[in-house]
Amino acid sequence: MKVQLLVSKWCPTCPQAEKIWTEAAQRVPMEFEILDVAERKGREVASRLRIRTVPAVVIDDVLKMVGAQPLADVLKVLGV
Repeated sequence: MKVQLLVSKWCPTCPQAEKIWTEAAQRVPMEFEILDVAERKGREVASRLRIRTVPAVVIDDVLKMVGAQPLADVLKVLGV
């Protein structure tokens, strides 16, 4: 499973989402990366999937969530 968390430096909730998804990545086997939408790779993913808000979670090239969710909700999305 490939999980990408799209964030931005100006986003007030992105640090919370980064913390939660980093913890989830330590518990669940996955390929995990954090992408800043101000950088090329993050812009490409956001543009391809028409993502207009951050934080946004992309799992296997499908937008699954926006905003910061509690760890329990994140683990449910990951099938735990």
